[in-house]
Amino acid sequence: MKYNNIKLALFVSTVVMLYSCASYQVRQGNRFYDLLAYNQAINKYEKALGKKSFPDAQIKLAESYYKTNNMDKAFEAFTKASTLSQFNAENKLHYAQVLMQKAKYADARTWLERYLSEKPNDAAAKQLLLSCDKTGELNKYADAYTISKLNLNTGESNFSPVQYKDGIVFVSDRSEKTGLKNTYQWTGKPFLDLFFAKLEKNGSFATPEKLAGEVNGSFHEGPATFTADGNSIYFTRNNYLKKVEKSNDDVVNLKIFQASWKEGAWKDIKPFEFNSDEYSCGHPTLSKDGNTMYFVSDMPGGFGGSDIWITKKENGSWKQPINAGSGVNTTLDEMFPFVYNDSTLYFSSKGHTNLGGLDIFKSTITNAVPAMAINVQAPLNSPYDDFGLAMNADGFSGYLTSNRANSLEDNIYSFDSNNIYFTLKGICVDKQSQAPLAGVTVKLKNKDTGAEETVTTGPDGKFSFQLSRNTDYDVSGQKDNYFTNVEPVSTKGKTASEDMFVTLKIELEQMIINKPIVLENIYYDLDKWNIRGDAAASLDKLVKTLKDNPTIKIELSSHTDSRADDNYNAVLSQKRAESAVEYLVAHGIARDRMVAKGYGESMLVNKCANGVNCTEEEHQLNRRTEFKVTDDGKSTL
Repeated sequence: MKYNNIKLALFVSTVVMLYSCASYQVRQGNRFYDLLAYNQAINKYEKALGKKSFPDAQIKLAESYYKTNNMDKAFEAFTKASTLSQFNAENKLHYAQVLMQKAKYADARTWLERYLSEKPNDAAAKQLLLSCDKTGELNKYADAYTISKLNLNTGESNFSPVQYKDGIVFVSDRSEKTGLKNTYQWTGKPFLDLFFAKLEKNGSFATPEKLAGEVNGSFHEGPATFTADGNSIYFTRNNYLKKVEKSNDDVVNLKIFQASWKEGAWKDIKPFEFNSDEYSCGHPTLSKDGNTMYFVSDMPGGFGGSDIWITKKENGSWKQPINAGSGVNTTLDEMFPFVYNDSTLYFSSKGHTNLGGLDIFKSTITNAVPAMAINVQAPLNSPYDDFGLAMNADGFSGYLTSNRANSLEDNIYSFDSNNIYFTLKGICVDKQSQAPLAGVTVKLKNKDTGAEETVTTGPDGKFSFQLSRNTDYDVSGQKDNYFTNVEPVSTKGKTASEDMFVTLKIELEQMIINKPIVLENIYYDLDKWNIRGDAAASLDKLVKTLKDNPTIKIELSSHTDSRADDNYNAVLSQKRAESAVEYLVAHGIARDRMVAKGYGESMLVNKCANGVNCTEEEHQLNRRTEFKVTDDGKSTL
C-alpha cells in the first residue's frame, strides 16, 4: 500500500509539473501573440497544447496561423477550435475565410451565416457569402491562360514583380540580407528587400541581385514602380529613413519613398509628400507619363482597411490624394495596384466577389478615375492569395503572385492566354424606327491586315464574327437605298474572359434622293460665316458619312431666317454654305462631290416670313444647314 501511495504521489507531481510547464508555454505564447510575434507564439502554443488542452491557446494558435498565412495549419487549428464555447464572431469569420481558401465553399457559407447572425450589418461578410455562390461562374474560363512558376522561386517568398529594363524587380525575403536586424518577428523570416532579375534569351531569369544603392535597408522594402525613363523609383518601406518612426499607437507604418539612379546606384531617398507616422502609404504604381500615382493607404476618409488612392503631379509636386471610389474600394483591404496602359487598373482585394483569399480585379480607367471592379477569374485567380499582377505590353501575358502551390510562400508566375478569341455580336437597325433590318451586307475589315469577311443579316437584323485578339477592325453595314455606316471595333487591351463578347449596333439611315437632312447644331456668329468649334462636331459626322459612302454626291445648303434684307441673307447663306464645304474639303472630301448653295430666307420651314412676329426659337428653326443626296450621285448607288 505504501508503494502505491508513493507511485500516486509521483504521478500527481508529474502531472502538476507538466501542467505548470504547459501553463508557462501558454503565458509565453500570449506574450509573443500580444507583441505580434506570431511565429514565436505558434511555437509556444504548440508545445503547450501537446501536453494539455487550453481553449484560449487553441484559438490563438489558429489565429496565429491565419495571420502568418499558413492556411493548411490554420484550417486544422480552426477546425479543432470551432467546437469551443470561446470561439467568437471574429474567429468564425476568419475560419470562414480559411475555408474559402481551401475551396470548401459550402462549409465557409455555414460559418459566414453563423457570423452574420451575430454581426448582421457586416457588408464585407455579406459579400463573402455571395462569393461562395459565384465560384462556378468565376471558374468558367479556367483554361484561358497557361500559368507557369518562374525559375527564380527557390523556397522563399517572392512577390509583386514589375517590369524594369531587361528584367523584373520584385520583393523577396530571401536570406541575402545586410543590416543589424534581419528577422521579422511576425513571420520569423528575414525582412523584405527589392531584387532585380534579368530575363535571359531562353525565357528563364538570371540569379537575382539586390538593387544597388540606398533602397534596401535594415527593415522591410516592398512593392515598387519606376518612371518610364528608368531613372526614378517609388518604393514601399517601413517608416524609417535615418531612424525608425512610430505612430502614437506605437506602430511602425509603411511609407512611400523616391530614389534616383545616379552613378550606377539608387541614391537621394526622399519621402512622398503625403506620408504620415499615423497611417500607412505604399504599393505605388505610375501612369506612363509619371504624373499620376495610384497607391494604397489606410489614411482617414477611406471605406475601411486599406484603400487605393490617386494623386496627380502638377508643377513638380503631388496634389492632395483622392479616394479611387466605391467601385474599387470596400470595407476590407485593397492592395497591390498596377496601372496598365493608362486604361486599366489591376489590384487585389478580399472585399469583392472572389474565390477566396486575395483575388485580382481590374477596373477601366476614364479620366484617371477607375470604374466598377471586375474579377479577372480563374486561372489568374485561385482559392488562395493572388496579387501583384504586372501586365506585359501585349495585354495578354505578364506576371502575377500567388501562394496557390504552397500556402507558406508566395511565388511569382508568368501567364499567357491560350488562344482567346472574341465574338462580335451585333444588330443592324433602321435609324428612325430602330426596327431590325434584313438584307444588310455587314463587312468586317481587319485594319491591320486588310482581310475582310462578309455576312448578310436575316429578318432579325443580327450578325456575328469571330475576332482575333489585339486587333482593330472596321465593321460596315450596307443596304440599297440606305447610307452605309462604318463603326470601329477593337479587341486591343481586352484580356479577361468577361470581355470575350463585343456587341455592336449599326444604325442605317434611309437614303432618299433630294430629301434635305438637317445638320444639327450648326451655328454661326452674327454676320459671320466661319465654322465655329461647336459646329465642327456636326460637320465631322457628315465627313464620316461621306467617307463611309464614297460614291454619293451632295448639295450642302445654308438657310437664314427672314430678318434682314433678302439679298443680304442670300449672300450670307451662300458664304456659310461655301465655308462648310471648305471644311469638308479640308477633312478629305473631294470638292467635286459637293455643291454649296445659299438659299437665304427663300425656303422657310414655318410662318416666320417678313413682318410676322415670331419667337427666337421659331426663327432658329429657319437658321439651318442641310445636305441632300443629289441626282448626280443616284446612278452610282
